[in-house]
Amino acid sequence: MSPARPAAGRRLLTQLAIALTGILIVGALLGSFAQTAEITEAPDTGGAYIEGLAGFPQSINPVLASDDASNTLVALLFEGLTRTDGQGQVVPGLASSWDVAPDGRAFTFHLRPGVTWHDGTPVTADDAMYTYGILRDPAYQGPYGAQWRDVNIEKIDDRTVRLSLPKDAFAPFLEYTTVGLLPSHILGSVSARDLAAHRFNIKPVGTGPYLLKELTPDRVTLEAFGAHSPAPFLGRIIFRIYPNYKTILTALERDEVEGAPLVEPGDVERVSGLRDIRIYDSPGNTLTMLFMNVSNTVLADKTVRLAIASAIDRQRLMDVARGGRARKADGPILPSSWAYDPSVKRSDYDPARARQLLEEAGWLADGSGGPGRAKEGEALRLVVLTNDRPERLAVATEIQKQLVAVGIDIEIQATGAGGLVQDFLLPRKYELAVYSWDFNGFDPDPYSLWHSTQATPNGLNITGWANRKADEALERGRRATDRAERVKAYADFQAAFADDLPAMPLYLPTYEYAISTKIRGIKTGVVANPPDRFRNVSEWYAKTRREVSARRT
Repeated sequence: MSPARPAAGRRLLTQLAIALTGILIVGALLGSFAQTAEITEAPDTGGAYIEGLAGFPQSINPVLASDDASNTLVALLFEGLTRTDGQGQVVPGLASSWDVAPDGRAFTFHLRPGVTWHDGTPVTADDAMYTYGILRDPAYQGPYGAQWRDVNIEKIDDRTVRLSLPKDAFAPFLEYTTVGLLPSHILGSVSARDLAAHRFNIKPVGTGPYLLKELTPDRVTLEAFGAHSPAPFLGRIIFRIYPNYKTILTALERDEVEGAPLVEPGDVERVSGLRDIRIYDSPGNTLTMLFMNVSNTVLADKTVRLAIASAIDRQRLMDVARGGRARKADGPILPSSWAYDPSVKRSDYDPARARQLLEEAGWLADGSGGPGRAKEGEALRLVVLTNDRPERLAVATEIQKQLVAVGIDIEIQATGAGGLVQDFLLPRKYELAVYSWDFNGFDPDPYSLWHSTQATPNGLNITGWANRKADEALERGRRATDRAERVKAYADFQAAFADDLPAMPLYLPTYEYAISTKIRGIKTGVVANPPDRFRNVSEWYAKTRREVSARRT
């Protein structure tokens, strides 16, 4: 038996050699991988975010919500057939696609498959039919009645619904379909008259990325809806309720919350000093302008209007009134809009040109060396009207200084916000007015503010401007359903506006809000209303996981 021992020893040595070779190969591979691998952090699910909410939500219902608190929750709990992206463009929501009839009067929407309500019930065309039926009902008292009253609704099949306009094509209508849908399987028997009193408004069921977990007098807890596509990373969003936005800032300083939905310009420095808090700055949907009443004998002269525009230093206005928290406005279309024409003629600050234009218009400087101007014995005097808000008064005061510097005598008159519109702007009993126009949504259509047919006692064309080229462009812009046609129409409108200048665009206030640096994935976009800051909330995250991948060479 002894000759077998050397053979056994040889086998053992061979096995050890093979094992050692394997270890060396694995080690070499691991060493090579270590040199080429890359470890990165990726968003992970879980975690929570706590934000302050200004006031108790009055109605968590997409067709009834009118206060900021309710609208904030609606944005997280509900979805419409469409939604708006960060640039304010209409993109698919609950509808995966839609078709527009050749005449632009009918829109056919196709629902995404597999979408369910928070209780697991599938979304169908019946939900759209019920929701839009409520909006069309004469008994409906919410904010969308005027938009939907004459719209015809038709169910094609369980996944298809058609909306038809009774008269002319109206391109901005598409944005109206961003309103959140209601579940017909829960509310189908509830009339428009009874909807406001229904318990659904405090126990809502939606399709959004979050569902309502708890509602108490001082807190709202939302939980991630795992069936949503895309599923959100944050596991919970908790809102602590406070009386107003100012008290939320105090709560932020005390670490009671991790975010504040609004930071006014005067509070930016205060919040900037807080540890682990970041202030986000988004383009707003408001345009502050100096309106000029073109029926006034002085302002009817385009040369005088151009002179006034050249005399105004808009950067100085932004610095004085908002601490620089604004963007310069160069026209009647928001620069964030797809319809904005960056090549449009601008009125730059040039006081020397302002003086020259006034001379050309016959308003000559005082021969005795005084600061004023006169024409045929009449002094150049104008009144700037505004409301009594501190920001507006600061703008008016600075405009007064700048216009006086080129020889225009200016008086400032201030009134309450309601009185400014009803008593002075709508009846056009003013000369110059500092006022902000809040765009109704994201569609760029400015027809109601600038078309000559709107220069009526109840119309919003408060300057009284009438320009044939502008009218034709505005009409084409709201009729065309092709984006390129609309872009061309609004470029023509902006050119006509810049040439005639019935108002001087001043600035666009920015929207600031604060969120803890622990929350990542936030993307800023145009904010028309405070809830718009949650536009990409499904991408927000507080936790991460490590991922190993090959390093790029």
